[in-house]
Amino acid sequence: MPSDKVTVMAPASIANVGPGFDVFGLALGEPYDLVTAEVRRGRGVKVRKMEGLEGHQVTLDPKRNTAAVAAAKVLEAAGADFGLSITVIKGVRPCSGMGSSGASAAGGAYAANLLLKEPLAPNQLVACAASGEEASSGSFHADNVAPSLLGGFTIVRSYDPLDVVRVEPPAQLGVVAALPDVLVPTKEARGLVPDKVPLRSMVFHVGHASSLAVAMAQGDLGLVGRSLRDVVVEPARAPLVPHLREAEAAAVRAGALASFLGGSGPCVASFFDKGRSDGRAIAEAVREVYRSNGIECATWVTSWGQGCRRWRP
Repeated sequence: MPSDKVTVMAPASIANVGPGFDVFGLALGEPYDLVTAEVRRGRGVKVRKMEGLEGHQVTLDPKRNTAAVAAAKVLEAAGADFGLSITVIKGVRPCSGMGSSGASAAGGAYAANLLLKEPLAPNQLVACAASGEEASSGSFHADNVAPSLLGGFTIVRSYDPLDVVRVEPPAQLGVVAALPDVLVPTKEARGLVPDKVPLRSMVFHVGHASSLAVAMAQGDLGLVGRSLRDVVVEPARAPLVPHLREAEAAAVRAGALASFLGGSGPCVASFFDKGRSDGRAIAEAVREVYRSNGIECATWVTSWGQGCRRWRP
């Protein structure tokens, strides 16, 4: 093994990204979890402790902890003859819509992979991390773990077999992630997603999703902004996030290219052109919406991120 202990930085992510439910994801520059994995004798993965932002809310049960499940899947896939002890310092709040469970799962998988003599391929690693995500959300989906692992903008082309495509987003793409003090459990949010949609809604989403993928690849920020609408999933989940529409409108008035529900919520995500704005006015506009309604709201003015990597403080 290359070493017997490693700490990795696992970034938050925005899933769905407008019309791309369970398909599109974007890694963020911040916030992030820190996941430490240390080799131990015997098989299996144990969770030593969960620290940081609301870390006490996260289970230490290795069969339900996302980092532990993901790491165990990596060891199993590689046929490893050792076990791991894992510690997580949460920087991404649970129930935030910013890929909290996905960040931990990605970090667990990535850390375990670094400790292997023969690391797994990227798609294998994403599959292992998605299994960790499933332990938390109840469904196998990769739109958070893929960008958290690989960085940039990711597209899940297929789930069977799992095939993820990474796209380098425009360099000037800035992101404001606003997190009102509201909890939206992923399982509850997924329960609101309709099983059937009208044909015209499907056509709408195919068009917008296709143009968003092209816009990301070509660096066309104007087209990115025009392509972020969602007429199916966000409307179904909007009742879980108070003042969502008001916050989105305020962000656009303050200069955002577009504003939309991040993941399952309550994150309100806004894209902006770093060549025209530093994003601070957008963050303040969203905070003011919630402040005026008696709700605290944290914000991060950041950019898209590079994904999991070894932590070197």
